[in-house]
Amino acid sequence: MSEHRRLTLHIATSSDGFIATTDDGLEWLPQPSGPEDYGMGAFMETVDCVVIGRKTWDVIRHFEEEQFPNFERHILSHSTHDGTAFITELKQKQGKGIWLLGGGILNEECIKANIIDEIVITKFPVELGEGIPVFGALGVELPPQWEKVSQQLFADGGIQSIWTPTIEK
Repeated sequence: MSEHRRLTLHIATSSDGFIATTDDGLEWLPQPSGPEDYGMGAFMETVDCVVIGRKTWDVIRHFEEEQFPNFERHILSHSTHDGTAFITELKQKQGKGIWLLGGGILNEECIKANIIDEIVITKFPVELGEGIPVFGALGVELPPQWEKVSQQLFADGGIQSIWTPTIEK
């Protein structure tokens, strides 16, 4: 049997762990300046599929540019999908890696189901005080079974950390 596709949660948060304001706002997110892309260019070469929670999709689909035009794209809703079962099946199909874009509820479900292979969090030096937690009801901190394997500091104060699970899949 061939190796499964990797599922990577690659996401930006505020310094206090929120992915959006309480009203789903993303205005606080800095825009890349100059050649800095926070590693997104290299990451995008490793994936060909993106999985997005419906609430997150409702926000980002209104951006000026078409979102993910060259990717296999799946928008998951509790009313139409068992998200973790769908993603588990998706991981068995041929292709490059899968980008889990969130939101918080889907991130939480995938962590609880132990189907994420890697988590990349870029925290920006903006404190929201409240908002949508990166891991849903689990909050803003990773459970203890995750280990930080690297960290990079960007010129604008952003810090990108890469985490892997310490338990076998």
